[in-house]
Amino acid sequence: MVGVTFFGNFDMASLAIWLFWGFFALLIYYLQTENMREGYPLETEDGLPAPNQGPFPVPKPKTFKLPHGKGEVTVPSAANEAAHRRQDLALARTAVSEGFPHAPTGNPLADGVGPASWVPRADEPELDGHGHAKIVPMAQAKGFTVSAGRDPRGLPVQAGDLEVVGRISDMWVDAPEQLVRYLEVELNSGSRRLIPMTMAKIWADRVRVNAITSDLFEGIPATRSLTTVTKLEEDKISGYVAGGWLYAKGRKRGF
Repeated sequence: MVGVTFFGNFDMASLAIWLFWGFFALLIYYLQTENMREGYPLETEDGLPAPNQGPFPVPKPKTFKLPHGKGEVTVPSAANEAAHRRQDLALARTAVSEGFPHAPTGNPLADGVGPASWVPRADEPELDGHGHAKIVPMAQAKGFTVSAGRDPRGLPVQAGDLEVVGRISDMWVDAPEQLVRYLEVELNSGSRRLIPMTMAKIWADRVRVNAITSDLFEGIPATRSLTTVTKLEEDKISGYVAGGWLYAKGRKRGF
């Protein structure tokens, strides 16, 4: 009998393991190419095509429908890459070959380069699953209270040079995640700025922001709205404050 003879002499275990390895290789290939829908083809720090593009090809364009009526996005696409690329950065090479950092040529905090860099994300608020802005002031968020820890509202804000620059006027919460993302500071000048919660330390009598000095608070990128913050504004604010760890002068030791 043909069937009995064939399977009686065929190594099914060997077939199974080879099928597994073949499936695994195809899975790796698929996942790697799908991961290359944004940021490819690779470029050098100067924006030129990189000589080594890797062993996997860029996938064919695919169009995704965005939620909440935000339209469509096609990736990979030259137009999408150009929309998310910053041009004419105030940076200069420190070495001829790749892999070395670029040095700022101006004010790195204002220019948004190096550790203070930001990405041109969409200039619109991030939305939750229901289409509402995720991050809102606690004064506008119904049902939110401080249930643990210190409430920083009303406390003075001390900069990295130990100068008091203003007071905490509100907290901005990520409503779906139920986390405080930003502290709103009313500066001595009367203007308001947001500070990432992770860059502040709340003490009993003050809030300390050690990353930047008092002269830099006015330069923190402001929000257009008093009740929402866009994804682009979030990136600029976080980059500016975090970049102060390297670029701010006159900080005192300790936190």
